[in-house]
Amino acid sequence: MTTKTMETARGTVHEWQRDHMGHINVRAYMDLFEQACWQFYAMLGLTATRLRSGDVHLAAVQQNIGYHRELYPGDTVVVRTGVQELRDKVLRFRHELVNTESGEVCATCEFTVVCLDPATRRSRPFPADVAEHVAELGGAGG
Repeated sequence: MTTKTMETARGTVHEWQRDHMGHINVRAYMDLFEQACWQFYAMLGLTATRLRSGDVHLAAVQQNIGYHRELYPGDTVVVRTGVQELRDKVLRFRHELVNTESGEVCATCEFTVVCLDPATRRSRPFPADVAEHVAELGGAGG
């Protein structure tokens, strides 16, 4: 990843996440990435309180996932996230799911989200403070 990353989630793989082939299932990867999203949004000033207030909404429009290494029950993991691009109405970011013992990247997920006006349900520019937070975090501008 070329942009600066920050830790957005940390966890442990559990036995109940194992599939019939012995490693964790797709749902478990997505759960970790989902947890990381909400932490990341909060770092950008898009807190749960702000999103619930009706000030701004987000819509995920694309997710691209790459599975690189299998994870097994007992593995400890961390998700690191970095901004790939911030444009007027569009934010692209990338998660890396890393096995904390081996240091290997086990999966990646690239998200594209659009800022929405809650009243019109149409895209709108991100609030100015979001770009400021991206810059403070060392992310890529548009």
